[in-house]
Amino acid sequence: METIKVTVRTVDGNFKKTTDVPGDMLIEDFQEQAQELANLSSVPCHLLLSLDKTTKILQGNDTFQGAGIQPGSLLTLTPNAEGGY
Repeated sequence: METIKVTVRTVDGNFKKTTDVPGDMLIEDFQEQAQELANLSSVPCHLLLSLDKTTKILQGNDTFQGAGIQPGSLLTLTPNAEGGY
């Protein structure tokens, strides 16, 4: 399976890591790992994909390929707002 190099960071910028991810990896599995590394495992978060001039909330049950994530993409861990999305 092809891997995709992405960068994940927290919205406050305190955590940033570039990594290779299998294209068939589920978003929710990656998000769990990223939250643990960023010490956010107890905080409900969304994983956002920054596109040209927009931002897309990634769905946990999708894969990286299924979500159309391209090599070099920036993903942002964002704590859920009060009341959620």
